Amino acid sequence: MPADWPVIDLTADPTACVRFDQHAVYLGTPGTRQDCPAHLVGRTEALLLEPGAEGAPSATTVSEIDREVRVTAPGVTATGVYGDDQALVRTILASAGFPAGPARKPGPAAAAPAAGAPATGSAAATTAAAPALPADATRYTGKGFDACTAPDSAAMSAWRADSPYQAVGIYIGGAARACAQPNLTAAWMQQQYTAGWRFLPVYVGAQASRITSPAAQGTAAADDAVAQAAALGLGPGSVLYYDMESYNVAAYSGVVQPFLSAWTTELHALGYNSGLYSSAATGMADLVATAASGKGYAMPDALFTARWNGVADTADPALPSTAWAGHQRAHQYDGNATETWGGVTIGIDRDYLDVQVTTRPTGKPTQTGIYRPASQTFALADSVGNLTHAAPFGSANDIPLTGHWSGPGRDTIGIYRPGDRAFYLTNDNANVTLAVPFGDTGDIPLVGDWNGDGKDTIGIYRPGDRAFYLTNDNANVTFSVPFGDTGDVPMVGDWNGDGKDTIGIFRPSTHGFYLSDSNTSIGVDHTVLFGDTGDIPVKGDWNGSGTDKVGIYRPGAASFYGAFQDSGAPLYSLRFGEATDTPLTGRW
Repeated sequence: MPADWPVIDLTADPTACVRFDQHAVYLGTPGTRQDCPAHLVGRTEALLLEPGAEGAPSATTVSEIDREVRVTAPGVTATGVYGDDQALVRTILASAGFPAGPARKPGPAAAAPAAGAPATGSAAATTAAAPALPADATRYTGKGFDACTAPDSAAMSAWRADSPYQAVGIYIGGAARACAQPNLTAAWMQQQYTAGWRFLPVYVGAQASRITSPAAQGTAAADDAVAQAAALGLGPGSVLYYDMESYNVAAYSGVVQPFLSAWTTELHALGYNSGLYSSAATGMADLVATAASGKGYAMPDALFTARWNGVADTADPALPSTAWAGHQRAHQYDGNATETWGGVTIGIDRDYLDVQVTTRPTGKPTQTGIYRPASQTFALADSVGNLTHAAPFGSANDIPLTGHWSGPGRDTIGIYRPGDRAFYLTNDNANVTLAVPFGDTGDIPLVGDWNGDGKDTIGIYRPGDRAFYLTNDNANVTFSVPFGDTGDVPMVGDWNGDGKDTIGIFRPSTHGFYLSDSNTSIGVDHTVLFGDTGDIPVKGDWNGSGTDKVGIYRPGAASFYGAFQDSGAPLYSLRFGEATDTPLTGRW
């Protein structure tokens, strides 16, 4: 091995920090109470040699996504990590007679160590799911800290008793995670949760300058993060934060933002909430600008902002006050500090959390489309505005609809024909599957899943009665609810994430959305002011969080704008269509 690499004996110095951001050889088992700087990021070439079982068979695990080669042989386990030079690590291992195996291109780990093994170079050291912690494991309001390596249970107990902190940031994996994690196991997680700790799980993957294939790398990072989180007992509904350190926005925004969008989209598809850790001045400012850019990128559910101003709150000038305002923020307010509580000293970054994200994502975000009355044509787009389907359907004066008429699955098109006072719905975007007369002259057609069975059924809003009439069987009125006033525009959506669509209205005179979580009682549960004169109200789950949010289509700009939940701040924007088109939303 290179002569200038230091050799560190972990038996002689059990507090030595096993850090992979500098060249070194570590001999022995990493100590449970390492003295590590709090804020280390990145990996370079280094080697950890640990005692292993005498009868262990020779095996090799290679993970480009974690930048790690892990080899077991009788009596020893070798973990070689690297930044740019995988070949150097493999050469060193081969020179010692280890079976280094064939080189791997970027991708997930080729194999995994036995379940229950402690984490070393790769978080949790296993992709086997552990028993899930309760759903509130990543929710907390109050002070927390993060340390480069998870403290041992005795240290956590001492700090739980004496310190002001009750949440802990843990680094669960990724190619840029710098410190070894001997304590970070499913058993440790369960013990700390039971003691009252809550968690900020951080995945330190590829940084801006290493992103070459944003969509593929972002998706792969999310897949790996979910595997590592599940191995620690963090199940669907948990918030997982991607650590994207400060970067040159002008140089790298074009790859970072699609990467983070892919990260969020894949986490949502797997049932996890997406978080982002980054510098307020670069990463967060870039994210806010992207949200308003019209590019249609998926946005994270929670933000962990780094601004070392010494103030333990979640306000930040880089973030609009109405954005990520529903208990969706954490703030790293100081860093590289050393504190002692209960006789135990740890190097930490100081955090303040207000994170109460309770949704369990259901998959991909809402997509957009338009209906062009002049040609009676539907045009449907993907989440970034690429045309995916175009088909003529209907006749002049028809009102376009979209929904999943036969059960869970993709939304398909349909129309309401005022002259017939009837719905004509398709399951294949071409042929009428269901033709149902319902309503009266002047009624406004509606579709939604009123009972949560995964199937959209029909309804109408009658302006003369200022009332909704909704069916569960496409025939008989199940819900009859007076709501709204003259001039209001009816809305329906899953406003609280319970799987059922409920009523609401948009009032053009106030640019206000007034939404109810019930179809059986009159009451406004959500009030959102969003849009401007001339805007057309729409709804969508803009970030795939499992909850519908309000939005508008602005004909003059031919653009969709989606809001945060219960907020007037823009979360989503996308240009699609023309000024005379009718806007549509759904999941195609």
